[in-house]
Amino acid sequence: MARPATAEAFARFGTVYDLVGGSDRKVVWTLGDGWQDGFTDKPLIGGSGHLGMTRGGAAPWHCTEMERHPGTEEAIFCADQPIVLAVAPASAMAAPRRDEIEAFVISPGQAVVMDRGVWHDACRGLTRPTPYFWMAVCGLGASPWIPVEGGALLVRADGNQGTLA
Repeated sequence: MARPATAEAFARFGTVYDLVGGSDRKVVWTLGDGWQDGFTDKPLIGGSGHLGMTRGGAAPWHCTEMERHPGTEEAIFCADQPIVLAVAPASAMAAPRRDEIEAFVISPGQAVVMDRGVWHDACRGLTRPTPYFWMAVCGLGASPWIPVEGGALLVRADGNQGTLA
């Protein structure tokens, strides 16, 4: 069952920052005349990261392959529409395992930082094709896309909730 990306639910894969609402203690909050902002209390990723943008299709989709980055964390964040991220735990295995894949809905204003080595697919929009931003240190070698061990997993999302089948 896909679920919202909360700090508790995502903890085995990395860190979640909530940059709206003013309550995340990992965020520094400031106020001004007619505005409020928040920024992470520490750098988002280790190293001088590159900013990228991917335009993902829409859920549902078949997660057939994943990649991982042993040399960098990867941050993913959306601005306009929710996106769905499918991940599997970092491991010494040569491929991600179908039975370990979990899916999370990332809402606008959230940043999700995957730990080094976490297997992941490209994100898809919750309800329609949606672009999203990512940050990682690039140029650390190839990031091959590896077929999911055990076969494809259908990732479905329904509104703010999703299901795996």
